Amino acid sequence: MQHKKILASAGLLAFAAGALAAPAAGATAPPPKLGVSPSSVSPGQTLEFSAYCSGNAGTVTSPGLAAPVTLIRVLDGYTGTGKAGAKPGSYQATFTCSGSGGPAGNGTATATFTITGPAATTTTRPRPGTSTRPPAPSKTTTKAPQVKVLPKGAPETGDGTYAG
Repeated sequence: MQHKKILASAGLLAFAAGALAAPAAGATAPPPKLGVSPSSVSPGQTLEFSAYCSGNAGTVTSPGLAAPVTLIRVLDGYTGTGKAGAKPGSYQATFTCSGSGGPAGNGTATATFTITGPAATTTTRPRPGTSTRPPAPSKTTTKAPQVKVLPKGAPETGDGTYAG
């Protein structure tokens, strides 16, 4: 009799362990997600992508990226950095998740970012009718050295005294 109780207890224990380890019927992985930070950058600046995928994450691609971004696994998903392209505009980045547990976990996720124009350069234009060239040097006339003219009939002594 003791032997039957042990065998029945072992059977119940095995059944309970199997029920706990088995996934609930109809359970699927959550859909993939993609985020980008910052959402607005200048051409060539760094973009940081964070993705959630319960399977294998592909690369992030977008016409607004200088090159595709490889995602690496971190504790709570995937992360990767890339450079914005040169052309200003609004762009959509995408990545694909595959190998998840169930159809909901597989698929494509998107995130939107904007590349702003390069910093505006200010140019100063002259008013109409004015010139941006430096002024021409003024015309100088060379004057001959002034010569002292003595009145007629004045004696010349050379030292400024009168001859007597």
